[in-house]
Amino acid sequence: MLTASGCGGAAGSAFQPAHPGVLTVATAFLPARGFWQGRPPTSGGFEAGLAAALAKHLGLHRVQVMQVPFAEIVRGKLGGADLALSQLTPTKERGKWVDFSAPYLDAPPAVLARSDVQASDVKGLRGLSWVESRLSTLTPIVRQRIRPSRPPVVVDDRSEALAVLRSGRADALMLDLPVALGLAHGNSRFHVLGQLDGEEDLAAALPNGSPNREIVDSAIRALQADGTIDDLVSRWLGKNVQGVPLILTAQ
Repeated sequence: MLTASGCGGAAGSAFQPAHPGVLTVATAFLPARGFWQGRPPTSGGFEAGLAAALAKHLGLHRVQVMQVPFAEIVRGKLGGADLALSQLTPTKERGKWVDFSAPYLDAPPAVLARSDVQASDVKGLRGLSWVESRLSTLTPIVRQRIRPSRPPVVVDDRSEALAVLRSGRADALMLDLPVALGLAHGNSRFHVLGQLDGEEDLAAALPNGSPNREIVDSAIRALQADGTIDDLVSRWLGKNVQGVPLILTAQ
């Protein structure tokens, strides 16, 4: 099961929402299969469910979702939201602009491919045609560990990369494993070829200096401890996530 590390802890009553009684959440990709399916306020998906669970745990009445471009979120421009849930991988550079919460999912790199594409080792991956996003933290893995034999198609963000993959202009795209599983779950167009070793996570982003960081950390750990996050993974990302094969690559 894809889970984040951490022990349980109860959130207190000091959460300071931007709007009374409301958890305002920024996200970039609407819809995002497996994470935000449909349009708010009726959307399902892992992060939609996590937002609802966080709001309940924090004693807030409802969730308000705002769509904010990914490039703005990672630069700390959350549009006035309390936090962002947008399949975000914490990095040192991004940490200059936002405060990251405790992680809620392990997210090693994984290879999403069209359903008619097969490869079981790095040699096979190298021969595929790739698409990569300028904004992705996983692009260096493609260039340094896969080293495709043909220059990848380069686009600005994940939405464009998926469009290239669907069109057949590329065979494969490197994504965080939970994101790849969400896209492939119940979708005949894509499948996950395998995962690479890595220690990446997904976490919420809060405005720099937010007074809510510790209470959000505590809430996430509580939702891990009581099984809420595992239940959301099983429902929206698939139950057999441990069955994704590991692809070893040269460093």
